[in-house]
Amino acid sequence: MAIEVLRKDLSSGGFAIILCPATVVGVWRGECRKHAAGVFEVLALDKKTMNSKRKAELIAENVAYCRMHRRALLVIVNYESAITPAISEKILGMHWDVAICDESQRIKGHGSITSKLAQKLHYLAKRRICLTGTPMDNDPGDAFAQYRFLNPALFGRYWTHFTRHYAVMNKHIPQKVDKWINTEEFSQKYKSIRYRITKDVLDLPECQHVRREVSLTGEGLRLYRQMRSEMLAEISQLGDDPETIKRAVAANGAVRYLRLLQLAQGYVKTEEQELVSTDSCKKRLLLELLEQTDEPVCVYGYFTPDLASVRECAALLGRRYGEVSGRRKDLTPESKYPGDVDILGVQCSSGGTGIDLTRSRIGIIMNTGLISPGNYDQMLARQYRPGQDKNVVFYHLITKGTIDENVEKSRQKKRDVIDAIVNWVSEPDKVNAEMDEFF
Repeated sequence: MAIEVLRKDLSSGGFAIILCPATVVGVWRGECRKHAAGVFEVLALDKKTMNSKRKAELIAENVAYCRMHRRALLVIVNYESAITPAISEKILGMHWDVAICDESQRIKGHGSITSKLAQKLHYLAKRRICLTGTPMDNDPGDAFAQYRFLNPALFGRYWTHFTRHYAVMNKHIPQKVDKWINTEEFSQKYKSIRYRITKDVLDLPECQHVRREVSLTGEGLRLYRQMRSEMLAEISQLGDDPETIKRAVAANGAVRYLRLLQLAQGYVKTEEQELVSTDSCKKRLLLELLEQTDEPVCVYGYFTPDLASVRECAALLGRRYGEVSGRRKDLTPESKYPGDVDILGVQCSSGGTGIDLTRSRIGIIMNTGLISPGNYDQMLARQYRPGQDKNVVFYHLITKGTIDENVEKSRQKKRDVIDAIVNWVSEPDKVNAEMDEFF
């Protein structure tokens, strides 16, 4: 749809700037080739070996060429490159017919360099567009910076003015919101320029969610219970020496939360940062599910050891393994599931935006950790999205009686609150009650 807008607005020439995550630059290039071949000149700045100075030179060269030949130009650049001095100077040194922030949740931090670049870009672009599946992932504050880029007349240019009108701030902790207020007014303004494409207008096949439960046993269950009650898990009988005892210690509540998440998956880190296997129940279930199919599969994990488990299972089955994580990006140049991979391990934080995994119809979610409801939905939308022509099945692996179940319930509760604010209808009292309970 954004390409159709560009086709109309740049019909007689002109310039558009598209800011997006690095993994999405190749997607834009591929989609332009598919839907508007020959309509635009496309400058996709995605070469990692090219420094920012050279990228800035390419922008200047392509702008000059298109002005001379009265051609429309799309400049596609990732957010990290856009904020470098050389490139930001070029971006802010000219006027644009269209400016697009793709995966615009990347500019929601109102004080970040990226968000401030977008704020300045507002005054240099005739039309501004945000594209995102998670415009308000946590609370109404997420919308402020995105709307500051789109139309600051709605929520203003200053965070302090915004919070003064829509939030009750904590008296003791700076920047902490105790409660959101005037939510009906917020919702009306929010929806005034928002266009939402719902699933019912998308021509997608069926999607099935299957919940598979496992239970910790023996030593794994003992360690989980000990950590839950004492913030300490003593790991005995490690290696050949039965007298060897190592400890996994949680110094505070946040660390204990992470340790419990790890123990629910069947491993934990000791005080010496050594990774120790504590239970194999979830890995055995993963292996069982992978054995049942010879189709391409995506397996999602939160921690690095989750992906190590996927890699081990792939090796046992003699399948080709690929990975999308902070360390590896085994994707095609268009950020799609490659044809030479049978099992793709996807780290939740790296595989939630921009990429296209529709080659696979089977997704296995081992562990989603701390990701928010919006990012969780975005992650699943890598497979269940336009372009998917097969029925999709997601297997959710849950360890019974552990923090896995708490995460699942909390994510749904938070999603319900955000949906209530965004889709304010005729029950404001009920919405306020839900917000009070949550916040």
